[in-house]
Amino acid sequence: MKKNDNLQRFIFETAPVRGEFIQLEETFQTIISQHDYPQAVQQLLGEALCVAGLLTAIIKFKGRLSVQFRGKGKLKMLLAQCDNNFSLRGLVQCDGDLSYHDLMESFNDGVLMIMLNSDKSTQNYQGVVSWRGNSLVESIEGYFRESEQLVTKLWLAVDKQNAAGLLLQVMPGKERDVYGMEQDMISMQWARLTSATAQIQTTDMLNLGYENLLRKLYPQEDVRVFEPQPVAFRCTCTRKRGEDAILLLGKEEAEEELREKQVLVVTCDFCNKEYVFDKVDVAAIFAKRGSTNADLH
Repeated sequence: MKKNDNLQRFIFETAPVRGEFIQLEETFQTIISQHDYPQAVQQLLGEALCVAGLLTAIIKFKGRLSVQFRGKGKLKMLLAQCDNNFSLRGLVQCDGDLSYHDLMESFNDGVLMIMLNSDKSTQNYQGVVSWRGNSLVESIEGYFRESEQLVTKLWLAVDKQNAAGLLLQVMPGKERDVYGMEQDMISMQWARLTSATAQIQTTDMLNLGYENLLRKLYPQEDVRVFEPQPVAFRCTCTRKRGEDAILLLGKEEAEEELREKQVLVVTCDFCNKEYVFDKVDVAAIFAKRGSTNADLH
């Protein structure tokens, strides 16, 4: 049994193929407990969180990766985010108690994207993921195959307690060339490894630690594993961001709200943490903005 939420990187010594394996328990439970999600929505969010973590592991950058869907149907929004420190958070907005099939159908009426927000603002990126196979797995695989020219396979598993994901990918460019293999040989090795991985059981993904799982899947393979990377829920909300939200509301509207409610409460969409501002706080927020604007002149 696993002891901690983590992401495990590994490579095959005799083939230019790399892998990532993520297991979430406490992180998953923390995120789904923040909202009253139906079971099917919990499953979808668990899958998306695993995808965000796995993609962050193979795309080396400093910043935050988002798997985001915005739709016009029953599923309004899906957002799973992971930064380079493997801090995860996620959010779903939808109408009613939907089935998993309903959620998958909803992806046909909206846009699914992978977004990179780098710490260096000039390096932001977003790519549209074509929805295919009525499956998040097939859509992500297709994105890497067509947009990134990287052959990729993905397996996901979610139950009421845990979420897990496994990704295999042919190494890109120069990393692949180190093995000195012709493309036909690489294709044969890839077919052999993905065939072995396809035997994976959902219960094994959710319950076995990475060492036992890799040993069970690849008993004859020489697999090099790296240090596990801890994964955890962390939200980036702050009181300062609550102040910024009040500034966006505007002074007149903020004062009107205060007359009715005595305080303004800004709630984080992700973690549901509340930031409370009274009349003195709100006055200080707008006074500070006026002072800042004066300084600029």
